[in-house]
Amino acid sequence: MSGIAILISTYNGAKKLPETLTALSKLDRSGISEVTLTVVDNASTDGTSTVVRSLWDSLGEPFPLVLLQEVTPGKLNAQEAGLKSITQPFVVICDDDNALFPDYLQVGLRSLTENPQIGVLGGRGIAVSDVPLPDWFEEYAYFFACAPQAPSTGEVRPTRNVVYGAGMWVRMEGYRRAKELGFKFILASRTGKSLSTGGEDSELCWALRYQGYEIWYVDEMRFHHHVPAERLTEDYRLRLLNGMQSNGPLGKVYLRVASGEIAQPVRHFWLKELLYTIKDGILLPVSDEVDKPRDLRRMLRNIRYLVSERSRYDAAVNQVLAYKSQW
Repeated sequence: MSGIAILISTYNGAKKLPETLTALSKLDRSGISEVTLTVVDNASTDGTSTVVRSLWDSLGEPFPLVLLQEVTPGKLNAQEAGLKSITQPFVVICDDDNALFPDYLQVGLRSLTENPQIGVLGGRGIAVSDVPLPDWFEEYAYFFACAPQAPSTGEVRPTRNVVYGAGMWVRMEGYRRAKELGFKFILASRTGKSLSTGGEDSELCWALRYQGYEIWYVDEMRFHHHVPAERLTEDYRLRLLNGMQSNGPLGKVYLRVASGEIAQPVRHFWLKELLYTIKDGILLPVSDEVDKPRDLRRMLRNIRYLVSERSRYDAAVNQVLAYKSQW
């Protein structure tokens, strides 16, 4: 069975979605038994649902559209609502500012059917904008989901452990099994215009990696990622990077559990982490680190996080350990 669902979660995406939906209408679907589009309107106030329905109708409804409403703000809430509704074996998570290339489904489906060990598959975002890209953009392009995710097609390790969510394929068998066995997301989700982590994409990768699936990148699988002028400022870049680090040390828990560094249920683990963080901060001024101000900011951010989220931190660590122990 080669059925595919395309999932878009959007908040006030009325102005962005026409380009995205038009690109979807041009996808090569030959030989694919079923393709559906699920759009989750995440408490939008700009008439997003009306725009989606009207535009899809004007495009001749290339394939069936499922339009859902999720009133609780947060990308994770919207994405989870969409995933729960999907019955196909594969899903493509398409952001509302992505334009998938016409062969996106063909390339991705071929990779997944020929390599059943793949649980999550990432493509290559290519930045497009109405203004020239700044000189610094190439260095930070990955954080904007606009860069290769590995040196070549194949498993992303050892370059990285996860792929970015834009254009991500998920093998739904692995996702459903994860949920049946109690997998829950532990990181804060992006809400509205907030630049907090959006860690649900990484967590999806880890949920399937723990089951023994591989995380792959396919360079041939590409899409345009529209980056508006307001996201090409140094201020936005700094806020984006800070948002990605907003969950502090919790963001590394999956890797530490996978490596065996954290192997047993914990109590007052946050305090141990806090003490180590403070110790590292004391030693920092005499270290050889070249960017001490940045490291000091990270240390202070982690200290604040561990103190304010101490109970949630320990609970999250134990939750990840419990899920991992089942495999």
